[in-house]
Amino acid sequence: MPKQTFFNLPEEKREKILQEVMTEFRDNAYDLASINRIVERSGISKGSFYQYFEDKEDVYFYLLQIIGDKKLQYLGPTISRIMDIGFYEALRKIYEAGIEFALEHPDYLTIGNRMMRDGGTMVRKLQEKFGGQSDALFSMLLEKGIERGEIRPDIEVPLVARLLMNMQMTVVEYFFEKHQEVGYSKEILSELNVFIEMVEKGIS
Repeated sequence: MPKQTFFNLPEEKREKILQEVMTEFRDNAYDLASINRIVERSGISKGSFYQYFEDKEDVYFYLLQIIGDKKLQYLGPTISRIMDIGFYEALRKIYEAGIEFALEHPDYLTIGNRMMRDGGTMVRKLQEKFGGQSDALFSMLLEKGIERGEIRPDIEVPLVARLLMNMQMTVVEYFFEKHQEVGYSKEILSELNVFIEMVEKGIS
């Protein structure tokens, strides 16, 4: 998390720094992202950067936290409506909302995709830091699905919840890569049914 000195800055200056942070991590993998470029474009000194953040990892995690909070806020209305519908319809609604969020915030999608591709220790740290909320949502849906008889009772709920969370990111990335040459639109959503049917019935 940023230091209090960052929050003491005028809002306009905070937003400028965060915009440059987002640009840097959008355009570069974590290992190649440069604090020097961030401070140069932000119009601050490197010393000031370290008055605001501990290091590159600190500002990266803060950016991901902002993105995650905005996504949860975006998904909020969907989540509040899905608890009383069937598991697979609920899954479809969540994945649809994830795609709609990405359509509205393509920079966030790029940053998320880079995060997953970075792999290794960083992804494990991110999972430890941010994975709990998404895991909890999918776990709750799975448990309700088991109660309704839609889902086998012998599944390992935490494992399947983690798989569904990771699959959501992969599905969004796949559809956007597939459509990037013709441009992104809500037509991507129409292809979700095939994927949801595969989850429900398997690939046999």
